[in-house]
Amino acid sequence: MRSRKSDWMNAARASVLAGLLAAALAAERPGPLPRTTLWEFPATIVGEQYRELRNFYERRIPDAAQRREAFSRKTADERRKLLLELTGAIDQPMAPKPTRTPLGDTEDYSASLVSWPLLRMGTQPPTRGSAGTLVRCYGVLLEPRGTGRRAAVIVVPDATQSAADLAGLTGRLHATNQTARRLASSGYVVFAPFFTQRRAFSEPWLEDRLWLMRLAYQTGRHIAGAELMQIGSILDFLSALPSVDSNRFGIAGNGQGGMTALYAAAIDTRLKVGLSSGYVDDAQPEWEQPEDRMLWKIRSHFSNDGIAALVQPRILHTAASLDEPALGKLNETLKPEPPSHSSATAGSPSMDLEKVSEIANAQFSQWQAFFRNMALEAADSVETRWKSDYSSPTAYERSLADRREAYFDLIGHYPPADGALDAKSVQVYDERGFTGYRLSIRVYEDVHAYGILLVPKGMKSGEKRPVVFVQHGLAGRPEASLGVVPNERDDAVYSRFGLRLVERGYIVFAPMIATQDNVERTKLIRRAHLTGLIPAGMDVKKFGRTLDYLSTLPYVDTKRFAFYGLSYGGYTALWIGPAEPRFQVVISSGHFNDWNVKTTDLTQGTAYPFYFNVVDQYNFGMLGKFNHSGLASMIAPRAFMVEMGDNDGVIVAPRSLTDREIDKVLEIYRKLGIPEKGQVSRFPGPHMVDGRGAFPFLDRSLNWKPISNVREARK
Repeated sequence: MRSRKSDWMNAARASVLAGLLAAALAAERPGPLPRTTLWEFPATIVGEQYRELRNFYERRIPDAAQRREAFSRKTADERRKLLLELTGAIDQPMAPKPTRTPLGDTEDYSASLVSWPLLRMGTQPPTRGSAGTLVRCYGVLLEPRGTGRRAAVIVVPDATQSAADLAGLTGRLHATNQTARRLASSGYVVFAPFFTQRRAFSEPWLEDRLWLMRLAYQTGRHIAGAELMQIGSILDFLSALPSVDSNRFGIAGNGQGGMTALYAAAIDTRLKVGLSSGYVDDAQPEWEQPEDRMLWKIRSHFSNDGIAALVQPRILHTAASLDEPALGKLNETLKPEPPSHSSATAGSPSMDLEKVSEIANAQFSQWQAFFRNMALEAADSVETRWKSDYSSPTAYERSLADRREAYFDLIGHYPPADGALDAKSVQVYDERGFTGYRLSIRVYEDVHAYGILLVPKGMKSGEKRPVVFVQHGLAGRPEASLGVVPNERDDAVYSRFGLRLVERGYIVFAPMIATQDNVERTKLIRRAHLTGLIPAGMDVKKFGRTLDYLSTLPYVDTKRFAFYGLSYGGYTALWIGPAEPRFQVVISSGHFNDWNVKTTDLTQGTAYPFYFNVVDQYNFGMLGKFNHSGLASMIAPRAFMVEMGDNDGVIVAPRSLTDREIDKVLEIYRKLGIPEKGQVSRFPGPHMVDGRGAFPFLDRSLNWKPISNVREARK
């Protein structure tokens, strides 16, 4: 039997051997970058990056409550005005001049189809239409039998229903859900508006409401605002009816109608009572709710309770459904008189489903034309919105102040990224000509920038070199834009441009942006827009912190940073360029467009209206502030290049549309007397990095003489 002393000695030997082995392995393991600690790189880096961003944006929503406190001290009228602006309800409807079509009578009420002109197609020449080109308001009017003035209720349908359904004219809803009919039978004058439904109907590739929302969003309008304007016009119409007591107006709605009822009651003080069902108590997070509900900055200024507070001292009720007890709440305030009964002419009014479809198509087409006209007007107005001083580059930059303020309002006012960089790294490549490191930099608590840094070997003591950021596109990763390890699919698009640049002697950094999961990115956008932020603004902060770290490296020239991105990377280049002046050169490849056409025109096969998860390409009021030339104007007088293939399907056709935008940018550099700093590189190819024009442009702009020994060393 072994002694205790023997066991102890064996254990000690094992411990010593383990320590020696660990020390030997540590000695062989490459060290991290200067001023970093060794990073245990997670295999789930994509998931971690998305988690960090989700948490950041979700924290901003409750944090907005503190920022709302000061806003809540504004007058109710000031808050209502802002709510109108945030919902895009900014156009002034025409006075109602209705036409009626009788639909039939019951023993309690008569039913009519009513419509009237609401808005002209445009607000100014040349887009303003004639009297025949109008957006119309459509609805079903139910008027109880009897004399005297009655209380009136607007019943707003959910996004899966029509006014005719709620009025019991189609038989598609059970009688208990025919809210408009039930209220009319109780003695209310009822108006049920036709609103665009959440379905692929008029445009089969995308839900009708979503398409109209996006088109409107670009012009600072919204499908929700369009419906709120119609509610106001309906109140104007009802006020003129001899059967209506205009001191007893109410509104009720379920689901999407519940949202409209809440907002309308807050905005229009003529509504004495509101009943919102199935919206305020919706258990889904806001970023999981239908995209057509997305409102820019809404939570920076209003919670649902804050919106409800605007109804006071009037009455607002919320309920899970529009059942009998919920509808009874309206009676407490509006006190309806029972209708007179007549069996002599009683019947069952109905509405042909083809007529319902005809109204849906007409309404959709009219709003589509209206919002498209607003986009055309925005394209015209943005031409003269900003004034530039070309007397000198310094004077020009000063003249950009208002432009930059509008730009930062679009990307969001993120909190300062300060505190320790907490840089971490681990070696990933050791090639003959360069070394590669995965690099993590702290931006905020639980938010980190990540990318891969390639450092050329053989740099002399005291030598400082320029750094080029190479940005991947949709579904990409840093490895794709670098191309260190051959990958046929990636290399066909990115042309291994990171590798080619390090072979020219540049220090190269390939950042990762959160574009790997398009569905999850859309949810990030949904979270971010609630408080007036977009992920490109976060990328500005991430890149800024990365530049802060790179500036600490002895071999980095802090005055020679450049950014070069393809596709979504080209988008990133264009959006971050105005905010980060340390990038002395910006190259946008495979992205630069006529943004008005790209986001609103149905004649373009690759235009964004045809795609579902592209909400990040839509920014509230963008078209009235910037096209792509406007974003590029804030990069000048620093060097800027557009790279584009002749067969790149991302670029809209005819190319003259994009060429016009490019010419505007080149004209800026000509006026500043530095035409060499504003360039376009065209090549006979598809959607890909070319480099034949871009690489020499980088060399000239960064004052760099490329070396060739790296490629030879690799061979």
